[in-house]
Amino acid sequence: MKPTTSHRPPGGVPSLATAVPPGGPWLAARLAVVALILWAVLDMLRTTLAVGCYEHRITAVTHGDVDVLPASMAYDLINSLMPSGMATTVADRSWILGSLVAAAALITWLYQARRGAGRLGGGTLAWAPGWAVGGWFVPMAGLVIPYLVVRDVRRAGGPTPQPAPVGWWWASVLVTMLLNRLIWLYQVVTSDGSTFAETAVDTRTVAYPLWTAGTVMTVVTAFLSARVVRRITEALQRTAETRATGPA
Repeated sequence: MKPTTSHRPPGGVPSLATAVPPGGPWLAARLAVVALILWAVLDMLRTTLAVGCYEHRITAVTHGDVDVLPASMAYDLINSLMPSGMATTVADRSWILGSLVAAAALITWLYQARRGAGRLGGGTLAWAPGWAVGGWFVPMAGLVIPYLVVRDVRRAGGPTPQPAPVGWWWASVLVTMLLNRLIWLYQVVTSDGSTFAETAVDTRTVAYPLWTAGTVMTVVTAFLSARVVRRITEALQRTAETRATGPA
């Protein structure tokens, strides 16, 4: 793969138009941060309603009082605003939509940032801009390529007092993906008529810790993703401005 080269005018001094990345990365960064916040909020809402729905279920079956009152109250409120039993369905579908929007916004930012890093020159970038998008969809390799692309872009921004926590970010992404898979599998095997419905697996002692862990990791991942986006974008912009105004 050919290394990225900088585009410089005669004399070796980069022009402001070519050295400073366009507004795309900053716009994409802001949109990504907003989408990530929305994703985290929707995940918290989904878990709250799932717990509230479960509280209603076990109250009717086992005893006459709820154990997680805030979740039960939230479920009652949301359920009163729509057809009965639709609260968790709407929350699940909203979460899926929010996840897709957050993923699309993050990938768009990464593509824009990789293009901006390519304009800086001054080093070899191992991954072409296309990998910023396609790398997420390669079976198995998609568990590594996005991390390598982001690390590549971070290095293009040069040294910084507060480097983006790319390693921690990617670790949180992988753990969150695993937990969401487990949550989906748990819902499948404990649904009405399924193998583990109304068994020891289909209890609060299993469901609540699993759902809570999933939500906590989603919030952590959203936070670290937003931090990576902002710090890398700031580093690229700072490096671009320094090179554009520096001596020949």
